[in-house]
Amino acid sequence: MFIQPLLGKGLRAGDPLIPLPAAWECDLATDALRWSPGVYDLFGVPRSEPLSRDDVVAMYTPESRAMLARVRNRAVAEGASFTIDVAIRRRDGALRKMRLTADVEFENGRPVRLYGTKQDVTDE
Repeated sequence: MFIQPLLGKGLRAGDPLIPLPAAWECDLATDALRWSPGVYDLFGVPRSEPLSRDDVVAMYTPESRAMLARVRNRAVAEGASFTIDVAIRRRDGALRKMRLTADVEFENGRPVRLYGTKQDVTDE
């Protein structure tokens, strides 16, 4: 049996591929971000472009930005993980829905890093 490339199709002809989650992390001391290539693609940003957290948060819709701030602050304060569905407006104007998961990493009892996944769920 040969392996065939999917070429944007699911396992059966015409079935779309389910977008896979892409990894991200944020240094809590500096707000420096690290993204896997899939996050750049989801946000429609060139992979070579330097990003600030403020620039990225500005791409969230106002409602999603408020929800993110609320759950992020609680997660960091309580050491909790979270999963939320949010909306972003890419620079090309496209509105995308995204599932965001996050966990908090601690060192010596202090939160130092948020990390998780982002997945395009626009078509769900």
